[in-house]
Amino acid sequence: MDTDVDKLETWEAWVTYMQMSEAALAVSTIEPGTGLTRMIDHRERTLTAVEPDYFTNAGNWLTAYYLAVTCRDQERCRSLCQIPVETLRQAGESRGSQYNPYIYHLVEALQAFVLNRSGLGEHLLKAMEMSDPANAEIGTTEVLNKLTFPPLNTLMHLVRRNSDKFNEALAEGLESFRSFRTANGERAKSIEGGTSIPLLALACLAYDTAGQDPDFHFDVESGYLPKHILQRSWYGEFPV
Repeated sequence: MDTDVDKLETWEAWVTYMQMSEAALAVSTIEPGTGLTRMIDHRERTLTAVEPDYFTNAGNWLTAYYLAVTCRDQERCRSLCQIPVETLRQAGESRGSQYNPYIYHLVEALQAFVLNRSGLGEHLLKAMEMSDPANAEIGTTEVLNKLTFPPLNTLMHLVRRNSDKFNEALAEGLESFRSFRTANGERAKSIEGGTSIPLLALACLAYDTAGQDPDFHFDVESGYLPKHILQRSWYGEFPV
């Protein structure tokens, strides 16, 4: 496995994953009868609107957003942040699926973060509260503690521009991710154990912030943070 993304083809696959994730949401949230153009796998493609469905959900939104962050695709990040949270709720739950309500507050918080809207702190704190196993009706204690909460805590310290606490939270989050993904043989073999996409995205934001803000420093090194994604080594290699 190319864990540091040393190879161009690994970066190409990562970018295509991002492009397809965002396109599925974009094409299902535009006006009926319209279309849009997206670069996917090195080709400009014209896509026609489809109705929102179960895949137009908050979980897929988070994945698409975090991937866009890792690719430093600000245009796609802003486009995703124009999708109403209520659309994600209604479409995502249209076939009976249920989501822990924390996820909608997290999406609201990230949209406020990107678009400079009010309510960032309130939604983030509410997401943290609702992801607490003591309050959550959906999700196991292990998943909530090891996968759900760490990105929320890490994001909070990034928003506050507290370098020391951010680095501590990120390191702890990566350790929780490692603990979860290596808890048994089945998990250890899963490709999902290669990296935590949410934590990688937050690390990318922090890495970029440290390059612009002399008062902010990024100090975390981990095999779960692909070096050449984190450091933007392939950025600009081809149009995304």
